[in-house]
Amino acid sequence: MKKKLTSQKGKFNEKIIKYFIYILEILAFSLIIYLIALPFYPAVKYRLVNIFSGYNNELNIEEAGKDFGFPESDYSVSRNRIIINKIGVNAPIVESKSSEYGLSKGSWRVPESSTPDKGGNTVITGHRFKYLPPNNLTFYLFHKLEINDKFSIIWDEKIFNYRIKEIKTVPATQLSIMNPTSEPIVTLFTCDPIYSTKNRLVVVGELIVD
Repeated sequence: MKKKLTSQKGKFNEKIIKYFIYILEILAFSLIIYLIALPFYPAVKYRLVNIFSGYNNELNIEEAGKDFGFPESDYSVSRNRIIINKIGVNAPIVESKSSEYGLSKGSWRVPESSTPDKGGNTVITGHRFKYLPPNNLTFYLFHKLEINDKFSIIWDEKIFNYRIKEIKTVPATQLSIMNPTSEPIVTLFTCDPIYSTKNRLVVVGELIVD
């Protein structure tokens, strides 16, 4: 009788072990699928959003607060924001002498450049990939932007709308993209390709004057 109970207990333990192994295999497989699919999710979402619902290119001051619920933590970082509806960017523009600090909080305005209210060349940069996508603080889908696409900047509670007039890739060492200009433009740049700092993908937008 004792041997029979021991045998049954051993079989029960084996079933429990097999069950846990099975669960671990499912979890491991799910994790692998998740990690493989994660980088493609923003691109898929981008296609679906633009095909089925379109996007609003420009903002006005009444729409800004309604259409974009600013997370309180991000809003406390900076009330100035860059919004690129087409690729889902809605990031604070951080004012800091440290690029590392600025980029850790959102987008960063190069201190030596201008500001939207002053005209000239306002230069803003953001990480291409820092947080797990999708994330509205990064320029992950920057390569999806095209000539004549539009983006907006909220600066000192005013809306500035821009139309993209130039897109180019330059070496990371090329600093001419930050040169002052007489016309009111915004120069946006980020790393290219993704996961590399070799080049800069640059987008130049001209101010839309009503």
